[in-house]
Amino acid sequence: MGFAKKIFAFFLVFSVLFTSIAVVCTAIGVEDKSLSLEDETIAPYINENNNTDLSPISAQEYSARLLPPKYSNEYYYSDKNIFYKFGWGMPNCTCYAYGRAYEILGKEPDLCIYSAYLWYDYNKENGYYAYGQTPKLGAIACWVYSSGTSGHVAVVEKISKTQVTFSNSAYGGDEFYTTTAPIDDPSNGNDYWHFQGYIYIGEYQSKDKDEEPQGDIYRITSDNGVNLRSGAGTSHSVLGGIPYGKELVVTKTAKADGYNWGYTTYNGVSGWFVIDFAKLIYEKEKTPEYILGDVDGDKALTVIDATIIQKVVAKLVTPTQQILKAGDYDGDSDITILDAVKIQRDIAYGKT
Repeated sequence: MGFAKKIFAFFLVFSVLFTSIAVVCTAIGVEDKSLSLEDETIAPYINENNNTDLSPISAQEYSARLLPPKYSNEYYYSDKNIFYKFGWGMPNCTCYAYGRAYEILGKEPDLCIYSAYLWYDYNKENGYYAYGQTPKLGAIACWVYSSGTSGHVAVVEKISKTQVTFSNSAYGGDEFYTTTAPIDDPSNGNDYWHFQGYIYIGEYQSKDKDEEPQGDIYRITSDNGVNLRSGAGTSHSVLGGIPYGKELVVTKTAKADGYNWGYTTYNGVSGWFVIDFAKLIYEKEKTPEYILGDVDGDKALTVIDATIIQKVVAKLVTPTQQILKAGDYDGDSDITILDAVKIQRDIAYGKT
């Protein structure tokens, strides 16, 4: 056979083979398409050794739930929620966590529909979602009690450098509440409450921090509601009433006339109410207070603080976070010898 005929035969065979493959692929429904984030047939799975990673490429924005869902919210209070449908509605940690996952995903979650202590192993055995020990936004946190036959599930709403904030519900308890725990100890020191791990239903990143509550959140517990007054004290005029069950953001507190008072805004009116008739349901993470110039952290301004600053300026001491935070005594955005001088001056003149 001549060379030209061999080339022709080769291409003829190749063409027939290619056509056959195309026909077979069409017959079994194989399409040439890329995996999208909306592909529901492949669950992101990561085992505990992180050997496999099919998690989404980019994280979605996450809106923390720090207030109770309204009764009109179908993810929690309708037959859309399987726990609600069969008579295990809130207060119930499983009903809440299932509804919260449904709300986050926008579709029915592949979570366990039985007792809370079974959730982590159920997901692990079936491979529905990634799982592990590191907190992530929107993750389902799972615990089992020492009895081994009961447990708790909650949802990660916020993560800081030191702690995790969870949203919860509790059978026989509150329909909604938030809790915090050290980032490295989700059981918060409770020996009887064993932490199993987190179920990662997706990859999320927090929205702008300015959208978070600017104070603590209280819910009114008095059946008759409370008065909103122009000042902290019963002698101040009443600006209006705040009904039972209303959630309020409290930005500052005070004590007067034997009560604890909180400053809030309700229906566009700002004033004070008695927070003794309310329950704290969310506590904003506080920035530790410090005394300006108190670089050794002993809650007092002394000549020792001035000496430490001098050593820092002379590069004899590596500045700690406490020094960096409190050392700029003169407020010029830098730690210099003048800060030490002014501390010594104020100590000498009794201005500290």
